[in-house]
Amino acid sequence: MVTMIALMGEQTLPNFLPLLHYKPAHVLCLYTSTTRQAFDRFQKTVQKHGDLNCAVSGLCVEPYDLDKTANALKKYLEPMQLAGQDCLFNPTGGTKVMSFAAYQVAQEWQAPMCYFQSELKQGNLIEYEWQNGRPQQVRLSDLSCEQLTLEDILDLHLGPGKWSEDAKGKDDEGSRFEQTLADLLRADGYEVRQQVHIGDSQIEIDIMLRFRQRYGVIEIKHKEKAPAGKQVNIDTKAIKQLATSTRQLGTYVQRFYILNVPLPSIHKELIELTGINTIVLESYRDGKLSEEDRQKFLSEIAQVLR
Repeated sequence: MVTMIALMGEQTLPNFLPLLHYKPAHVLCLYTSTTRQAFDRFQKTVQKHGDLNCAVSGLCVEPYDLDKTANALKKYLEPMQLAGQDCLFNPTGGTKVMSFAAYQVAQEWQAPMCYFQSELKQGNLIEYEWQNGRPQQVRLSDLSCEQLTLEDILDLHLGPGKWSEDAKGKDDEGSRFEQTLADLLRADGYEVRQQVHIGDSQIEIDIMLRFRQRYGVIEIKHKEKAPAGKQVNIDTKAIKQLATSTRQLGTYVQRFYILNVPLPSIHKELIELTGINTIVLESYRDGKLSEEDRQKFLSEIAQVLR
């Protein structure tokens, strides 16, 4: 039975994905007063996963005091009478000082460590063991993320019960445009959820999608075509909402703005500033896209999420 020691930062995926991979019997999360809410969401999400059979406990530590953090960790673990090989340290999250403290305890106990390399699309998991007093990389695993779901991602970032999905939908051309894109994504191997509502607010995500551990949100804008030589009038409300409302979904979320009409030139600077990916699909008519636009849509999504 392995106990995983994880460091809790604002981003909880680097803790959750290794847990899905190793399936420890127990995970101890070191959190701070700043990341207490993130720990609470993490704990509830793991407990909701009945298949994991993983107990989650927490230890509040000083984020910038190495000795206090290391001593608090050892004091917590020592009564459990664990050997070094009974522990697995994941220093991916938390502050740098917390990482140093975890490293120090892992070295003292000669306990293995893992590091989730979340910067890369494939999500590598690097494993270390101690040899002659030094950590040596022994494995580089590509996480399959087969167990991860959009439900997990929403629970981790918002909390279980803090979001909902409207399955009814509307019977208008904008909704049919959305459904056409959602069907394309599902057929191409993405997990998709539609009409996701965040908390009690009026914020609604048209489409949320996931491929392995990478995920994104899509805002869809359908407008009637403008007469020749004129631009369609589109306000910036959707762009601003897409940029701000999705911050709750963490730093890894990718944002897409899909239109069936050209993007007004006055919006381009705002799009660039917010880092939103824009895709224009002018061929859309009555629930159908041209083959060229179908490939364009899937290709541009894949460039970001695959």
